[in-house]
Amino acid sequence: MLLILLYDTGARVQELSDLNLSSLHLEAKNPYVALVGKGRKSRNVPLMAKTVQHLNTYLNDFHPSNAEAPLFYSLMDGMPHQLSTDSISLVLKTAADIARKTCKDVLGKVHCHLIRKTKAMDLYKNGIPLPFIMQLLEHESMSTTSGFYAFETLEMMSEAMNKATPKFDDTEKI
Repeated sequence: MLLILLYDTGARVQELSDLNLSSLHLEAKNPYVALVGKGRKSRNVPLMAKTVQHLNTYLNDFHPSNAEAPLFYSLMDGMPHQLSTDSISLVLKTAADIARKTCKDVLGKVHCHLIRKTKAMDLYKNGIPLPFIMQLLEHESMSTTSGFYAFETLEMMSEAMNKATPKFDDTEKI
């Protein structure tokens, strides 16, 4: 669940670590999670329906009492304590190591910020406007978003060039 939420929200690792049950708003018309970012600024990030389903399963298994607690936790002396950013990073590293055994395309160095960048690039590649991506990632400046996340990929450039090239069938003279 931790990795799904990390990708789906594009959250910073500290934002994920800081989540409590009260951060989730799954019953809203448009479900969302309230993240607290840099400078203690709060933003609401919508959740996909599939993520809400996963969250409900997770909550039933790990938060059956619905008492306020860290969303992701470890037990110390029988009490839940929020996971540290290092613990979250270790979960991601372990998952990447396991995935690499069956998929050679998994990068050697997978880190939490890479997931954030991947989410941003996936949104950009699917035509989401940069101002929306900027808001999702809580960037102060458009130059941060465009400079670090919105670079054109070779695939995107090739696709654009092919769209701009007239098409000929085999019977036409070129």
